[in-house]
Amino acid sequence: MADDAVTVTVSGLLRGSDVAGDAVATLDDEALRLERSGGAVRLPYDRLDGSRYAVGTLELFLTRGDMITLGGSPGLAVLAADLDRRAMAVPELTRSLRALGSPRASPGADHDRYFGPLLAARREAETATSPDRARAAFDAPSLRAAMLQRIHELAAERHPSEPPERRALDAELTEAAEPLVSALGALERAQDGLASSDDGERYAGWRRWAKALQLVFEMADDVWLSLVRVLAADVPGRRGRRRRWLGRAPREDV
Repeated sequence: MADDAVTVTVSGLLRGSDVAGDAVATLDDEALRLERSGGAVRLPYDRLDGSRYAVGTLELFLTRGDMITLGGSPGLAVLAADLDRRAMAVPELTRSLRALGSPRASPGADHDRYFGPLLAARREAETATSPDRARAAFDAPSLRAAMLQRIHELAAERHPSEPPERRALDAELTEAAEPLVSALGALERAQDGLASSDDGERYAGWRRWAKALQLVFEMADDVWLSLVRVLAADVPGRRGRRRRWLGRAPREDV
């Protein structure tokens, strides 16, 4: 038997059928596995809506409304904590990004400062000792404030003594960043939903939050490429572009 295996008693409902008896519970990267005399039962983490641990008992809430209870082992406390860690893992966030570190995305000081808040949050999450601490590392209002501050700094540094040019560039950069701001708004809603979810829903809430977090990184990536184009067009002496922007008719709400 594997070192992390726990012998448990099983009861409850699985796919509409009663389950009962002894089993050996183990966890792998994708699922909780129950080895029983009648065959193995595999419960993928993305099919679990949540779990609840009380002394000596671990309740598992499945996506179809079924519930399975594990009991009879002092090792359930460790199993429950490990299940939380695996079912509520922070997803891979940067592997598919095009702009982060890419030569076509003008890497340099501006690039590094722009991505800095997101990468700092990711580093903090990687060392977090619990899913709650990992989630807190990506606090949506804090990230929104930090990312917008970086964008404002880009305009201020390019036109420190030209307030009209600075304001025009700031407004154009801020407009280009709207998809990121929108994604951060969705992350905040998912964050609030996760905070208010009960034990039977917290894994499902985490998956919605993780999806929103992934979208934030993807939008930050896309927005940086838009910002690079705006900054490249901000050449001293080309004031016509700014005057055209400033004279543009305001957009009407529809």
